[in-house]
Amino acid sequence: MSAANVIDSESMNDVIVVGAGLTGLACAHELRSRGLRVLVLEATRRAGGVVGTGERNGFLFESGPNTVPAGARHVREAAGKLGLSDKLVTSNAEAKRRYLFKDGGLHALPGSPAALLRTPLLSARAKLKILSEPLRRFRPQPHAPEPTFEAFLTERIGREATRTLAGAFVRGVYAAEIDELGARSAFPRMHAMCSERGGLIRGLLARGREARRARQRGDTLPPGPRTSSTDLISFQGGFGTLIDGYRRALEGSLSLTTPVVEIDRGPGGWRAILESGESLACRDLVLAMPAPAAYPLVALCAPERLDLDALLNLQHAAVTAVHLGLENADLPPGFGFLVPPDEQERRDPRTPGVLGTLFTSRIFDGRAPSGTSSITSMFRGGDVADLVGDELLDRTLIELERALAGYRKTHPGALTPSGAPRVVASLVQRWTNVIPRYAPGHDRRMEQLVAGCARHLPGLHLAGSYVGGVSVDDRIRVGINVAADAAARLSHVTGRPNEAPSAPTVQPPTRGEVS
Repeated sequence: MSAANVIDSESMNDVIVVGAGLTGLACAHELRSRGLRVLVLEATRRAGGVVGTGERNGFLFESGPNTVPAGARHVREAAGKLGLSDKLVTSNAEAKRRYLFKDGGLHALPGSPAALLRTPLLSARAKLKILSEPLRRFRPQPHAPEPTFEAFLTERIGREATRTLAGAFVRGVYAAEIDELGARSAFPRMHAMCSERGGLIRGLLARGREARRARQRGDTLPPGPRTSSTDLISFQGGFGTLIDGYRRALEGSLSLTTPVVEIDRGPGGWRAILESGESLACRDLVLAMPAPAAYPLVALCAPERLDLDALLNLQHAAVTAVHLGLENADLPPGFGFLVPPDEQERRDPRTPGVLGTLFTSRIFDGRAPSGTSSITSMFRGGDVADLVGDELLDRTLIELERALAGYRKTHPGALTPSGAPRVVASLVQRWTNVIPRYAPGHDRRMEQLVAGCARHLPGLHLAGSYVGGVSVDDRIRVGINVAADAAARLSHVTGRPNEAPSAPTVQPPTRGEVS
């Protein structure tokens, strides 16, 4: 959608949202559903940011997240509001199985206490440390500096389990190492659960009891399929379906290829100055963009007393995702595998040189043509920066072969393929500044920054992925919450009531409308 179709430089918008990633789209949709005049400005040619789905020779490849947990309430509710509930799909049963690569083999992660006792991933001493965790009550220290996630978990379950299990998990979520993240900042729900209940296992048991009580009370279930708590969900056609739903709902309010180069206080609110030189007025302004893009805009108008160092100095992950459509690739049944940090530090030539690989065609049906398979391998950006074209594809195949050899080692009955996997489709995406690193103290620094903007720059709202969490569900929640804050502020300033709707705002699309 061109800028000329939606931009009216003569009118005052209630809110301008800069950035049409998932957060910006969710924010704009919520604002528009409250009856506010909204304009979304996106610098690139497409909406969705890192979230989207591409098709290559019949294979569906996700540019960002592939799945969300079945309990992702904000994703489900967004699907309901957009008329997409019938497009939600549940993962295959085998996707519950996940692997770690350790000691030359691909081992299934334990999914029960009995499996924990049998797993070769941990020593007997490490297992005993985990099982004794409920006996050692956690005592939070509210005035102490925030510990790293590694220090927090090591105190609870020991160093070995922390480095092996959690170290791999953190790589899959943040593309970071476990000692780089703050326990409370990066995993607030886990930290709060542990603090409130006196331990991790105590907290998990309490959460299970609460879920059972909710079912017994008949609490309203979110839209979409009925699932177990261990299932995953996505959309038919991938997460691009969700982005397309927002795009349709925001028709007339979304302008692509419209970079904002400056923001400033203007009469009655704010101004967004475009690369074209146009100046657009609004009462409130939402910056739903990464920290490196938001910082120069805020710095232009911030008073000296507003400390922006938290935004300027924020570290991010650089990730290269290689998507392959394959023939003659007998993938193990399961979600995929991760590589623990200590395993790669050993420099064992058998160990795959990836953060992890998803067996995407095993997770959901319809991701690959019949008789083929698909994977997504994640590399640190710097590890493959010098590889291009077939060199990168060949490197990805080598790492996959190492993983498959590791699976055959731990599963002697697995069939050996008659030949090497053959690439029939591919897509490479190199992301920089893609996942902010929630280091110790990050949450407090961001709270101070948001509060400082509210005090010194009223009407300016920060909504990038550096606040509120990095998951898909978090990003939708943050967008909705920022919209509610802006609506409440405008209601106070203008005297106009702004209330959230109680019913879906968009009718389900007709057959064939969703790509």
